[in-house]
Amino acid sequence: MTQPASATDPAPGRRPELVPDPDAEAARMAAVRRYDILDTPPDGAFDRVAAMAARLFDVPVATVTIVDTDRIWFKAAHGLEGVAEIGRDQGLCGSAILRDHTMVIPDTLKDPVAADNPLVAGEMGVRFYAAAPIITPDGHKLGTVNVLDTRPRSITEEDTATLTDLAAIVLDEMELRLSALRALRDEQARREAERRHAEGERARAEAERAAREKAEQDKAAIAAFASTLQRTLLPPALPVVPGRSWPATTAPPQPTTWAATSTTSSPSTATGGRSSSETCAARAPRRRPSPPWPATPCAPRPMSMPSPLPC
Repeated sequence: MTQPASATDPAPGRRPELVPDPDAEAARMAAVRRYDILDTPPDGAFDRVAAMAARLFDVPVATVTIVDTDRIWFKAAHGLEGVAEIGRDQGLCGSAILRDHTMVIPDTLKDPVAADNPLVAGEMGVRFYAAAPIITPDGHKLGTVNVLDTRPRSITEEDTATLTDLAAIVLDEMELRLSALRALRDEQARREAERRHAEGERARAEAERAAREKAEQDKAAIAAFASTLQRTLLPPALPVVPGRSWPATTAPPQPTTWAATSTTSSPSTATGGRSSSETCAARAPRRRPSPPWPATPCAPRPMSMPSPLPC
């Protein structure tokens, strides 16, 4: 995907300078943030790419850069010690990421745009510059792989293709790094989820234990209340006396039984010669004194006997 850019009106004798489109620049910066590469520690893979570029092109300086909103940050720098970043306006990489192909300037003093750059006009005195953009699969240019020299020179098409391949290698390393970061974040998220689940299980177990303890306490409190209520409402129990039991109620009186009298025996044999009235009186059960009425139903009434006749 080509990043849209517009050209400013050039001064007489100068070529137009490209200016990034705001929407395209915002999408590019989103891609830069997605790779999470800015301000990361040095990485041996990127350092080897910069050293390889310097060796292949026989130049004193080679860098791997990421272009931020207002700066150019060096992910790797060969031959450029003590420099971690420069302003975006001061570097040539800002112009290189606006092109789809490798940017080559054989003599910077003869280039209308590069001639006024601080890297060219300043103490470093860069005279040769070539940069291949680091392009993502969706077409965003994150930065460049650069080679710089202090003398003018030219490179072949094969050299240009080699520089493009080095930029592709950088992108491959960034993709591997991004995959590792995603795997690490997924693992961290999984462990965090497991930790939260374990905490939830511990909290649930603690809540169940607290509920059981509360239920036991409530049960004990109810039992104590019931016992207190029983002692309050019921009369005290009678003391236990050894050898004696306390009847609950008075025993009812036993019914009186009457003995049957044989009707076949004669007065002389059944009663031993006693009269029938004496026999009834003897057989009748003894009773407590009662008001004066006939003692037994079989007792004979008193009879008045006539006075004896005089002789």
